[in-house]
Amino acid sequence: MPVDYDPDFSFTDLPTGLCMAHIEFGPADGPPILLIHGVTDSYLSFSQVAPRLAAAGHRAVVPELRGHGHTDKPKAGPYTVAHHAADLEALMERLGLRNAHVVGHSLGSLIAQALAVRRPDLVVSLTLIASSGRVAGNQALTWALEGDGDFPGINHLTELPEAFLRDWTGSSNHDPAFVEKTYEHARRMPLYAWVNAFNGIANDPDRLAEITVPVQIIYGAGDTFFTLDEQLELIRRLGSTYILYQPKPGHGHNVHWEDHMDEEVAGDILGFLRAGRREG
Repeated sequence: MPVDYDPDFSFTDLPTGLCMAHIEFGPADGPPILLIHGVTDSYLSFSQVAPRLAAAGHRAVVPELRGHGHTDKPKAGPYTVAHHAADLEALMERLGLRNAHVVGHSLGSLIAQALAVRRPDLVVSLTLIASSGRVAGNQALTWALEGDGDFPGINHLTELPEAFLRDWTGSSNHDPAFVEKTYEHARRMPLYAWVNAFNGIANDPDRLAEITVPVQIIYGAGDTFFTLDEQLELIRRLGSTYILYQPKPGHGHNVHWEDHMDEEVAGDILGFLRAGRREG
């Protein structure tokens, strides 16, 4: 499916003080899907998945989080999950997104969790990609922030090393243009936004029990950022009575944009929504 990597953005001023960039795919009156990208990512994260959802008749909205992409980047922050969720709540209100299915990847999945807790009237179901039931103590996040003998850690950098950027944004995506655009976005993102965004990664495990909407969990079995134990912790803590667990052997943290996985993940999302309608 053709993908436009230089689309026209819409910009919305929010009561949270932010001007947020977002892209819409599909009919304005279609069932809404909000797609939330991960840390240091952008609309590119769902640029191959969203058109497939739109082709099935959905209104797919892809915002760029504060500090990312074309959205405002306040130097002092804050960049907490709660602030991201407040931004998206305000965006949904402004765009009239109600009874929305919310899809989140990595940091975006934690924001989706928070959004479902704070505004259950807006969210009818969740798809959580590369998510976690407990972020506190996560070893990969600790490494990213504080480093090791080979990498000083984001909290201690004065600039982002080229080798680190290439490694961080590398992927098996089948489209070289996607890979290069992903790198270019990460390179343009200010270091202070990296620091603020990474230090804001967290969730509230004790409130997961308040999430009672249907949840689909898509997990790359080779994910080294959020482990299998963290996926199982998420399943254990959710208050939902319907949880669909979709492990993807041979794939990693960014499963939805790995080689030709956009079609499969889009199909998973659409199948999950169809199942929910049948149950309703």
